[in-house]
Amino acid sequence: MIVRDALKRAEVYCRQYRPWDGRLLIISIVCGAVATLLAGGAVAGGDQAMKALGGWKILCSIVALVTATGTAAGAAHKSLQITLKVLNAERCVARLRSLEAGLVAGNVTPEEALALYQKISDEHAVCLV
Repeated sequence: MIVRDALKRAEVYCRQYRPWDGRLLIISIVCGAVATLLAGGAVAGGDQAMKALGGWKILCSIVALVTATGTAAGAAHKSLQITLKVLNAERCVARLRSLEAGLVAGNVTPEEALALYQKISDEHAVCLV
C-alpha cells in the first residue's frame, strides 16, 4: 500500500512537469525562428516588407518581444532544471513499479522491500512529497 501511494505521487509529479519540458523548449525554438524570419524577411523584402509590417519601429518591437519570450522560456527551462526533474521522476516511477511487481510476485521479502523503498525515497524525495 505504501509503495502504491508513493507510485501515485511520483506519477503525478511526472505528469506535472513533463508537459512543461516540451512546451518551454518549443516556445524557445519557435520564438527564435520567428524572430529570425521577421528580421530576415524585412531585409529581403526591402521597403515593401517594411511597409507591410508597419515600419521599422513596429518590426523591431515585434522582433524584440518574440526574442525576449524565447529567451525567457529557454532560461526558465534551464534554471528550473525541468528535464532533470522529469528524468528523476520517471526513474522513480520505474523503480517503484519494479518494487511493486517484485512484491506482487513474491520475489522480494518485506525486509528487502522496506530497504529498497527507503533507498528510493532517499534518492527521489522531491518526487514523493
